Amino acid sequence: MENIRIGFIGGGRIVQALLDGLHEANYLDKIHLTISCPSANDDKSSLKRFSNMIQMTSSNLLLCNTCDIVLFAVKAKLIKSICQELEKSLDKNRLTNILFVSIVPGLTISTLSHWLHTENNIIRIMYNVNVAKCNGSYAISSLTTNENNHRLENYLKLIFDKVAYYAGAVSESELDIMCALIGSGPAFFCTAVEGLADGAVKAGLSRQLANTLAARTMLGCADVLVTSSKHPAELKNDISTPGGTTIYGLHELENKGVRGAFMDAIMAAFNRAQTMADQLARDTK
Repeated sequence: MENIRIGFIGGGRIVQALLDGLHEANYLDKIHLTISCPSANDDKSSLKRFSNMIQMTSSNLLLCNTCDIVLFAVKAKLIKSICQELEKSLDKNRLTNILFVSIVPGLTISTLSHWLHTENNIIRIMYNVNVAKCNGSYAISSLTTNENNHRLENYLKLIFDKVAYYAGAVSESELDIMCALIGSGPAFFCTAVEGLADGAVKAGLSRQLANTLAARTMLGCADVLVTSSKHPAELKNDISTPGGTTIYGLHELENKGVRGAFMDAIMAAFNRAQTMADQLARDTK
């Protein structure tokens, strides 16, 4: 297991969040990890802070010739040309023995399989930026039946388990929902925190204190929900005393349709993920 090499094609924020988390978990220096990106030789690259623990290259081909697991973490519009380069240049045996992983919203197993001209060695993973603080969530969608691929997939899970909660093996459609919930969800929560802090500032609290308390209030509430068996509505009701401040505030949230807005946000993100999948799939015909 120790000799398994992992490669990322792309080194953006979602990749750097994983590196931050693995570093915090004291695990980054225990794995063999390579990143391929255009800024590999740029001394100003934000990835340079990991230079003593990871390998970097600007060649996707070199990465694939040395790695057992390759994760696609670039913009969707770049994937096809990258796959065509790999399919054309890699030895067929090499191509079929790499476990390819999509972490790109909308990049399905069938689309990758079509572009790479390989099958049974492609899976999808969805995770979120919370891995940076070893408090993320992730799920896997896999159709692999090959024993070697199962071995590589289990190794990948071992790594993600260091920084995230495993939601389980899911269908690709469910993974698109998780793209909206765990992938986009942190941005939605940040919007809620910002709104709560703005309200406190309007009432007279300092900006710094308002931001800190709003974030820590959400953090504490999330911890209660995760570690207890309480439904969110139950915790909300526990806090809402008759005629008190909370129920008055909740009334305003209901008047403004906040609950429905969050539901609409999830559905919009989910629908966008499926639209992206359809757009990429059309490019295979």
